[in-house]
Amino acid sequence: MEGGPIYVSIEGRNVVATGETWQYVVTVIGGPGVQTGGNFSYTAELVGLNVTDSLVDPSSGVSSSGVFNMSVTLPPLPQDVTLVLNIISSAGLDSEKTVKTFPIKVLTPVVIQAAVKNTGDFGVEGMPVSFYADGAKVYETTVDIDAQSSKTIRYNWTDPQMSSGQHVITVMLDPNNKFVKFSSGGSVFTTTIYVGKSSYGTTDTLLGILFVISVVLALIVYSRPKKRRMR
Repeated sequence: MEGGPIYVSIEGRNVVATGETWQYVVTVIGGPGVQTGGNFSYTAELVGLNVTDSLVDPSSGVSSSGVFNMSVTLPPLPQDVTLVLNIISSAGLDSEKTVKTFPIKVLTPVVIQAAVKNTGDFGVEGMPVSFYADGAKVYETTVDIDAQSSKTIRYNWTDPQMSSGQHVITVMLDPNNKFVKFSSGGSVFTTTIYVGKSSYGTTDTLLGILFVISVVLALIVYSRPKKRRMR
């Protein structure tokens, strides 16, 4: 076969939260499509026990490069699903087909949500925020908070190896104390949650837990030195 065998790779998350939408990149090489004037095409679907309200967009496409970008909206119910792609590499009347599968575990997440309030007179830009679960960093971002306003940071924590029982959740603001601190004087908030398990079919998943850290302690924005007036 001119062009060699067909190889397909899929880049994207394989553990996600219910109802989330994630981007996936599919790369196809080999087969007749590598010839001058050739191309690659695909059709895709999400297969599972209950994939109601799931979506692959676009569900089909044609490309001369063999690179495809698609968004996948996962079902609202926890389960194991499979992204199935039917690939065709073709040039003129010559074509070869292959099927590529990509397993995705859909879990009900533990939602970590921190509501941060800036009661100062100065806005904050690029303030680092990190979420930790059992001592391991699971999410980090930066936020801008205007003076006298609030900002909510949310993260869906999914871990297929998570055990039932107690887990320690920590929210760390501005670890270098460059911008703000809590009114209590610190920049770390820690609490303990409990996670249980239930079953769907033959697979275990996390119970739906909405865990909200209401960090409404006032933030004290460090004062900026006033400029001296020229005499």
